[in-house]
Amino acid sequence: MKQRLQLTFIVAAITVSSIVLFQLYWLYYNFNNAQRSFHTTATRALEKSIALYQSQQVELPTSLNYKNPSLTVFMRTKPSVEAFDLDTPKRKQVFDAEFNTVAIDKQHEPYVRALIARLMTQQLHKPLNLKALTSVYKKELVKEGIVMPVTLNLRKKPLSILPNEVASRIEFYKSPVVIIAKLDSSGWMFRHNLLPALVSFLLIMLSAGSLWYMALIIRRQLKLDRLKNEFISNITHELRTPLTILRSSNEAIARFDVAASPEKLNRYTGINSAIIDKLEGEVERIMDISMIDRKPGTKQLQQVDLYTLLDGAVRRFQIIGNNNIEIACQPNPMLLYTDPYKIETILNNLLDNALKYAGTEANILVKAFITPGGWQLIVSDNGNGISAEDLPYIFDKFYRVNNGDLHDVKGYGLGLSHVKALAESLQGKTMAKSKVGQGTTFIISFSV
Repeated sequence: MKQRLQLTFIVAAITVSSIVLFQLYWLYYNFNNAQRSFHTTATRALEKSIALYQSQQVELPTSLNYKNPSLTVFMRTKPSVEAFDLDTPKRKQVFDAEFNTVAIDKQHEPYVRALIARLMTQQLHKPLNLKALTSVYKKELVKEGIVMPVTLNLRKKPLSILPNEVASRIEFYKSPVVIIAKLDSSGWMFRHNLLPALVSFLLIMLSAGSLWYMALIIRRQLKLDRLKNEFISNITHELRTPLTILRSSNEAIARFDVAASPEKLNRYTGINSAIIDKLEGEVERIMDISMIDRKPGTKQLQQVDLYTLLDGAVRRFQIIGNNNIEIACQPNPMLLYTDPYKIETILNNLLDNALKYAGTEANILVKAFITPGGWQLIVSDNGNGISAEDLPYIFDKFYRVNNGDLHDVKGYGLGLSHVKALAESLQGKTMAKSKVGQGTTFIISFSV
């Protein structure tokens, strides 16, 4: 199972990495496309602005403004050969002029206007007014949806245009020049790439989050698999020993004629009864967990004196070994409505857990006090403490802290999960504070 989950995670990691790389490439591709589109649009607008500017500087033929635009072209001259010309006393050179009118369609009209305007501007030798051209250029950019500061400069030498420059060459003047537009395109690029960037960022975050969540699930599955194996190992060990004792006692009764001796019979049956009680207690403990999971809201509330309840539970544990268990709460009656069986079970599990891990001379402090919104139960011990790595999982079912120097601590990892389930059935919240070498404190807050 572990290898299968690891293979699944590797495949998922490769898939997510591919998605992330694709999204990064897509962002780069979109940015380059937007940059090329901006450069093309700005250059085309500059060329159109130059044509409009030049047409504004000269008076174009009136025929271009007709409903059907046209141009009349002077073709050639022909000498006159009329007879009366020859008899004239003072002969003059007379000729006929031939003209041709050319109709201009709508498609080519802008090019004809631009060409005539350039030629006439060249012949008139009018200087280039960058301020007026800049005004025309800004208007053309606005038509293309580009609003930004613009600066136009002239370059006389060299006349080459770099690939990333927004520029146009003017060769119809007496001295050819290049007009270069300096544009701050950062705002335009940001607006046109914001949506693709947000979509890509969202997809990348979703992919990374999915991978992280999958890693978390796989880690939990591996941990549950380990806990399951440990639980099976623990319960098998716990059941094997009493079964071995029962088998040995039963064989002794059968083989050695124990029935003839009432004293031996009572001793063996007493051993068997104690073992059966222990097995029954372990089964009931596991069944309690199952019942809590199925019926978390089941409770029997009644008015109890909290101090009396805690004192009775503590007294039963004070006789075990050389342990020091104290209660720190007001001795006056602390009356509240709760389920006495669940509270006693919670305290029994916490005290049992503290005695297991705090050693033979444990110092345990049980505190209880009423708060404005309810009351708190606190159990502290001076044991070895719990590492930060294990602390978040100690309330998980079947989880046991791996203490290398405490191999003799028995259990199934059910006690603290039972405590949490019981506390939640009483609207309580369970938390633990611990540091290695400084003991552990369990805090259960109940709301009224």
